[in-house]
Amino acid sequence: MAQAQDNFKRGTAEFLILSLLQEEEMHGYRILQELQTRSEGRYTLLEGTLYLILMRMEEDGLVQSRAELVGKKRTRRYYTVTERGRQRLQQLLHDFDEVILGIALILGRKEGDDNDKSGKTIPDCCQTDSAQ
Repeated sequence: MAQAQDNFKRGTAEFLILSLLQEEEMHGYRILQELQTRSEGRYTLLEGTLYLILMRMEEDGLVQSRAELVGKKRTRRYYTVTERGRQRLQQLLHDFDEVILGIALILGRKEGDDNDKSGKTIPDCCQTDSAQ
């Protein structure tokens, strides 16, 4: 089970990091805190993993960074999303909605489906235009 969760995190990390950075500029430790806080402790990344992802994203032109001196000798790197990163985020949001909708349909969790015994429905973010 832990391996499946790790694979899922790797697949969603870029998506979630771009989403956070679209809101505001952040340094790495703050990104880690936001992921953990907003997920109520369910989504965490190792610090080293985060920085590898951020370096790759910067190389791909999805984010840019700037260094700021903190104290006398320490620097902190702040990250912001680029226009290319915003476009990638929009594509990832679309892909996410399509996958979640597809899964919900496979499970029979359609909006307004009286045969669904789970009591759960498709989240608002994933409903088709006709169901909203």
